[in-house]
Amino acid sequence: MRRKTTLFTSFTFAWWQLGLLKLSLLSLGVVVGSTWPGVFVGWRTLLVVPFVGPAFYVSYVWLKQF
Repeated sequence: MRRKTTLFTSFTFAWWQLGLLKLSLLSLGVVVGSTWPGVFVGWRTLLVVPFVGPAFYVSYVWLKQF
């Protein structure tokens, strides 16, 4: 019998596993930014918008929990 898989499932990670994920994503961002700066110059504003919205939302939820 096949197990039904869904894209949005809950996972539990340890703090150090999330640290590794963040480090790898940061490294990827630095590599892409230093290697292809000319490619993304025209897209800068469009790329900042999806960052700012969720960043403010997550900051709001995080500060609200204090």
